[in-house]
Amino acid sequence: MSKDFFDAIKHGDLVEVKSLLSLNYGLIYERDNGLSPVIVAVYSQEQQITDFLIDKTGSLNIFEAAATGKINQIARHLARDPMLVNSYSCDGYQPLGLACYFGHYETAEYLIKAGAVVNSPSQNLLGASPILSAAMAGHVKIVKLLLRYNANPNARENNGFTPLHAAAQNGNTDMIRLLLFNGADMTICDNQGKLPIDLAIEGKHTEAVAVFKEGITRRFKSYQLSHSKN
Repeated sequence: MSKDFFDAIKHGDLVEVKSLLSLNYGLIYERDNGLSPVIVAVYSQEQQITDFLIDKTGSLNIFEAAATGKINQIARHLARDPMLVNSYSCDGYQPLGLACYFGHYETAEYLIKAGAVVNSPSQNLLGASPILSAAMAGHVKIVKLLLRYNANPNARENNGFTPLHAAAQNGNTDMIRLLLFNGADMTICDNQGKLPIDLAIEGKHTEAVAVFKEGITRRFKSYQLSHSKN
């Protein structure tokens, strides 16, 4: 029944989720590869099921609270154990990384002020820092927040991706401009030897490509100007 329950969550079948839970309330405490029903629903982008499960679960752990933006529950956990702010979930993410990926600005800001390490990478195969998680999910406002708290704009995950690679892949011109303005290096290659502009070209993001070309032109002119003075 546990597999059926998690399959229903992933497929967005709220009726089936309610039915299975009514037959066996203990399913709310089951885990799918270590992940709780609430976290699985959040990862599956099933908001109605997430809200239903939050109501049934009652008290969320700090990772569930971060992923769903429940600051009050985070505050209660940190009041008991402040070290939880930099703890890792079973899938290797810290509360700040989860809040950033799922787009909870106020939660991310609260966690930072509570002592979350801004440049700490996830402990999994990805090795993504919060700024990369936010960039991958397209949350410009959160990336701006992280940069304000000294996040590294050139932080690399295990495949060599930087936030700029993520923005380029998504064709997010606002994100690209924000990162470039705050020191992102467009000359960094990922582990496959690809520059951010290469990903923008592959994705046929013409506006993003134009932004990168503007940056390249600007750098070239700056280089010419500095050398003409010597």
